[in-house]
Amino acid sequence: MPTLHDVKDAELLEEISRRFAEKEASIQEMEFMTKKLLDMNEKTKEAEATKSKFLSLIKNEFNNPISTLLNISNKLVQKQHQDKFESMSQMMHLELLRLDFHLKNIFSATEIEAGEIANDFSTINMQSLFSDTLDTFQYLIKDKNLKVGIEVQTTETFVSDTQKLYMILLNLVSNACEFSYPEKSVKVVFKSAPEAFIITVEDSGEGISVADKKDIYNRFAQFHSGETRPYSGLGLGLSVTRAFVEALDGDIDYESKKGHTVFTVSLPKIDPASASSSIGSNEFMFDDFGGDEMVEM
Repeated sequence: MPTLHDVKDAELLEEISRRFAEKEASIQEMEFMTKKLLDMNEKTKEAEATKSKFLSLIKNEFNNPISTLLNISNKLVQKQHQDKFESMSQMMHLELLRLDFHLKNIFSATEIEAGEIANDFSTINMQSLFSDTLDTFQYLIKDKNLKVGIEVQTTETFVSDTQKLYMILLNLVSNACEFSYPEKSVKVVFKSAPEAFIITVEDSGEGISVADKKDIYNRFAQFHSGETRPYSGLGLGLSVTRAFVEALDGDIDYESKKGHTVFTVSLPKIDPASASSSIGSNEFMFDDFGGDEMVEM
């Protein structure tokens, strides 16, 4: 039969064990909270670094064209260099196209971050969309004497989100033109597979390093040796492209080697009956088009 002393010893040991358990739980909770605080601190540092990099890029990419536009517009207002009116107008148009392209990517990245990327399906004419895309890079294409064309290999009705597809094509063609060597070609192919539509964009440039593959879709990532790109850009294009491809339940990948890189986008086929009666979120007017035809600029 246990004595009173034995009972007190047992209670004491139980109390000590309980307090040790509470202390261990408190230590584990403190370690968990400390880890969370450290993680939050790292994320805050990363966010601050991203913000600083973004502001730096904005400053670099917007200062020059805005200064150029102000200078040209001032000369036009003052009626200076009237003999150079055409060249100044072209320069102004070029800078406006660059600014418009950068702003489109910034607005797209903002929508993606806010989760405001609901799909708006409509019937799309790839040749017309491609022609609109080329308008943005007309001066770059002319300056590098590039041969840029699209080959449409299907007559099937293509239904997708006009705005998203335009940004996907805009960024892939932009990179292809920037990275291609002068007097080379950029080729876009649009074709049909059993369950998807396939878009490939092939450049004729220096290729992408294997070491850069894991980071190529990250925001502000820029990979080039300086041999083929005329200006640096914001580094938002491929991150926006991948986000929009995924929003359309598609896939994007690329193959690269010295001499060329091919980006491939696969988008699931959408029932034409689900297309809206509107002309699309980017308000492009498309005509019917199809056939094995190469349109070049």
